[in-house]
Amino acid sequence: MSEIDAVWMLISALLVLVLQSGFLCLESGTVRTKNAANVALKNMADVCVVSTCFWLVGFGLMFGTSFGGLFGTGGFLPRLDNATGHSAAIFLFQMAFAATATTIVSGAVAERERFLGYMIVSIALSAFIYPIAGHWIWNEAGWLRQLGFIDFAGATVVHSVGGWTALVAVIFLGPRLGRYGRKNRFFEENSISLVTLGGLLLWVGWGAFNGGSALAFNTNVGPVIARTMLSAAGAGLASIAIGLCIFRCVRAELLVNGFLGGLVASTAGIHLISGPTAFLIGAAGAVAVIVARDILDALEIDDVVGAIPVHLAAGLLGTLAVAFAAPQDALPAGSRIAQLGVQAFGAAVVGIWVISCMTPLILLLKARGLLRARPRDEVRGLNLAENNQRNMLLELLEEMKRHQRTGSFSSRVRIERSSELGVLAYRYNRVLDRVEEEIDQRMASIRKERMSREMAEEAFEAMRAAQEESAWSARHDKLTGLGNRKHLEEIASAPATAQQAGTLVIALDLDRFKYINDTYGHEVGDLVLEQAARRISDKIQPGCDFAFRIGGDEFALLVEFSGSEAEAFEYCSDLLFELLQPVRYKDVELEVGVSIGFALCEPGETLLSALRRADLALYASKADGRSCVNAYSSAIGAAHDEKMDLIRDFKQAFRNDEIKVTFQPQIDGKTGAIAGCEALARWHHPKRGIVGPDVFVSIAKEVNMLAELDRRILDLALAAYWEFAEHNINLPSISVNVSAERLGHPGLIEELKQRTDLPTSGLAFELLETVFLDHVDEDYAKQIDALKAMGIGIEIDDFGTGHASIAGVLALRPDRLKIDRMFTTGIDSKPARRDLMRGLIEMATSAGAATVVEGVETEAEAKILANLGADVLQGYAFARPMDRDSFLAWAQDWNSGQSFMQVG
Repeated sequence: MSEIDAVWMLISALLVLVLQSGFLCLESGTVRTKNAANVALKNMADVCVVSTCFWLVGFGLMFGTSFGGLFGTGGFLPRLDNATGHSAAIFLFQMAFAATATTIVSGAVAERERFLGYMIVSIALSAFIYPIAGHWIWNEAGWLRQLGFIDFAGATVVHSVGGWTALVAVIFLGPRLGRYGRKNRFFEENSISLVTLGGLLLWVGWGAFNGGSALAFNTNVGPVIARTMLSAAGAGLASIAIGLCIFRCVRAELLVNGFLGGLVASTAGIHLISGPTAFLIGAAGAVAVIVARDILDALEIDDVVGAIPVHLAAGLLGTLAVAFAAPQDALPAGSRIAQLGVQAFGAAVVGIWVISCMTPLILLLKARGLLRARPRDEVRGLNLAENNQRNMLLELLEEMKRHQRTGSFSSRVRIERSSELGVLAYRYNRVLDRVEEEIDQRMASIRKERMSREMAEEAFEAMRAAQEESAWSARHDKLTGLGNRKHLEEIASAPATAQQAGTLVIALDLDRFKYINDTYGHEVGDLVLEQAARRISDKIQPGCDFAFRIGGDEFALLVEFSGSEAEAFEYCSDLLFELLQPVRYKDVELEVGVSIGFALCEPGETLLSALRRADLALYASKADGRSCVNAYSSAIGAAHDEKMDLIRDFKQAFRNDEIKVTFQPQIDGKTGAIAGCEALARWHHPKRGIVGPDVFVSIAKEVNMLAELDRRILDLALAAYWEFAEHNINLPSISVNVSAERLGHPGLIEELKQRTDLPTSGLAFELLETVFLDHVDEDYAKQIDALKAMGIGIEIDDFGTGHASIAGVLALRPDRLKIDRMFTTGIDSKPARRDLMRGLIEMATSAGAATVVEGVETEAEAKILANLGADVLQGYAFARPMDRDSFLAWAQDWNSGQSFMQVG
């Protein structure tokens, strides 16, 4: 074995062990919460047990010198010292396979098999049953291998062995309590997200499962892994189609088990089949899983995670499919029918072997009471019964049951204060306190006045009050006491009534709340929210108006209102004034901004519709600069509709090639020669005409297409750059605007390195000064250094107009600073403007950056700026932005001497 082969085997072995993580997530996500920790611990423990048993006995039985093709006789307890060499990689890889075979059983028997019984089954499987079956098929001298049996990556050796073991175990275990009866019960999964994560981990690990089975890193590995992925894709699509046809929806367990079945089915002959065949076998595997699942349910065989359909049914199908899917000349038996007989015979022999070994063991465990957990433990959950993992909900229910059974409320349930159940326990204790207090008082009254009837009525009233308090908590925010989103939705979703026409709907957000929360801590943030809620409550009429906290810093109000829109605006302005008052915390006055939008509910309109209109008005307030009030208007609605139309059109713009680039020349301030150009993006909208980046850049950011936009502009700019060069217009520089998000993306540098059209120098990325803070992020600075190392310059646009300090901008060591046009206007007539420009140019020069002055409109301005020391000039004095052909013609004219600028 070569070094690269050994490395591949080690990597594959470690990736196959990822399957254990996948099984752990899949199984612990499928079972109920009360058993999830027990299943996870079984998965961890069986890795330890299997590794030990396979090292001591299993490896030797499986790969040792064969005794008549039946079992190995050497290689037990391998030393695995440094002299072992590459054979250690083979050992690790096969040990990972053994762990996979054993873990298959864990999911099927979950929620009812005892931990010790499972460990004994794992020992027998990994030390004896699995190695013997593996010897028959994978050992060079194995008798099934000599017959021509094909199992490349373990459809039979790993999956069928694990599946047969799981089938024997679940048959003798019996179904979970309550699973089958007059009506089949399907227990709720602990976490569908965890199940899906487990499925994806298994998908990833399967690539190494099949790819590593070649035991060498050669040209076959890539196709094998690719076909593995295709089989999973085919199975997944088949599962989705079946789910939509049968259940009218896509179910998570159906999809996950379906594509796992496809992966299992492909493992037997994945090294021989083609891509389309792998896809079809995967789809067939998914169908086999679904059919097998229904058969098991009909027979009342309870397989918790579907391990038997996935690993046994799909494994058998994949084993038999080799005879029809592989090329005929690759079949050892010579013909497809003969090969089918060999495959069927081998699969049957392995099944008989596993059943004959496992049945006596399972019966012995059952007789000794080591197989199934006691019914009481099964109800309590194996987390608590076997692993002493507490279940707070179960403990709380047990305490309630004890109170119900004994009628004694003297003891209280334990409170876990940092959890939701702790809140429930606290409330339950408060109910008990109240009940005991009432009972004591009424018993005293009985002894004194014999008024038992009054005592019973008052006790009932106390219980009703507790229920009302619980119902109140479900619909109100615990921090502020206002209604929550659920309460608002219940009210707003009601049908429209005549009374709603007089309702003022207000939506408001606290501005700068996140800054306060992050700067001063959550305690101060809570104080701000409480103060805001108190001020809002002071503005409404109890019993008539309602206030809600519907998000972190979001509030909504429903106010009974009979006035005009102008009066509503005045009401909201008063509310704004109250909320803008500083909140005092210790010696600090916290300034909190507020944006408000409102809408008057129209006749026949639901509150939900009015709330949407108020939200749109709120967005308008935020767009207007925050801390203001906006009433909903048709213009706001039209603007929102227009924005939605623009978003839809922008998504089409890329397909319709509507994003174009224009080029504005840049002139050397000292020589008058062309110093470069700036590539400016324009959207050629079919109806709106030319749309500037001030409109569509924000849209691209909102729809997460900013990177695609930047990439398109760079493509167009570089294509033009090289076309100009072909016509002898060699631009010293071409500037392309790049968004701050794109510049900070960790994958940008690698993407640029893959490009073949980047010039060695002359390309510059232009950034707005406003994207920087006073302190440049270290990762951001490293990204810019990497760009410079590639020969890409950095330009800061609109220098002097942003909010960052000059030191913060210059800390990036930009190559060029672009001075905004606001400093250029009137420079030929205003000496003070000239002095300011001279200062900016000298500042840039001292920082080692060249200056590009924008907005040069006249020849006089150009000459003054050149004399002031500006390095590069740009503006209408030279040319407006042009398309590629126009720029080329202009550049040729300029180079031929048709320029007005004379330096000196």
